[in-house]
Amino acid sequence: MTVKEMLAMIKADLQARKSQLANDMVEGQISDLNHYHKSVGIAEGLMQAHAVVDGIIEKIEKEDE
Repeated sequence: MTVKEMLAMIKADLQARKSQLANDMVEGQISDLNHYHKSVGIAEGLMQAHAVVDGIIEKIEKEDE
């Protein structure tokens, strides 16, 4: 398995976790305001992690050229 393949798997997992958080919110599984704030913070962290992985993939692709 290449590094790019592993990063793609990480991106997919991050997206799946973000989607699950959104699903929980839509389905009313957030118990209180603190839980909501925590979920929003986690979602923000997942988006930042996704952006970092994208940046690493771009650097790898530039090095491969």
